[in-house]
Amino acid sequence: MAGMKNEPFRIFAYLPDDRRLPGFLCVFDPAGAKRLYDIPCRGKADSSQAARQGNTSRDATRPYGDTPAGLYRPSRITRFAPSHKTLGPTAILLEGQTGDALKAAQRGRTGLAVHGNRGNDRLMATYGCLRLFDRDIALLAKLIGEAAVVVEVFSVTDWPKIKGQDS
Repeated sequence: MAGMKNEPFRIFAYLPDDRRLPGFLCVFDPAGAKRLYDIPCRGKADSSQAARQGNTSRDATRPYGDTPAGLYRPSRITRFAPSHKTLGPTAILLEGQTGDALKAAQRGRTGLAVHGNRGNDRLMATYGCLRLFDRDIALLAKLIGEAAVVVEVFSVTDWPKIKGQDS
């Protein structure tokens, strides 16, 4: 297909307004085909760390807040050897371009990423990044390789509560 080489992979993350609940992400290849879907993710900030940093409400546009909604341009895909203490072996580092993501960047918020690094049993809170299970970030990294990527985070108001879901 002509022109497809320059098209990016598109990662869409859907997070509930109540970031205590997990969300999910989908990945589309440059041709628009859905390649990964319903991948669990988490966009909640660590409440105690946010409070220590003066962000008790976990305001997404301030440091240590929840993951801001908006469009991101990845600054780079980084692989760490040995594995990074916080981000794990692979991270997609993000720069906010629109919405709360841009507002957060304009207020000096840095260090946002898509990453794993807490195993495959529970999606722990982060410092405002998008956390995936380790198996899913490995799958995502293998799929996209060194290709261009665009990430968009959506905040969903009417999120269904599932009985027994972590909060």
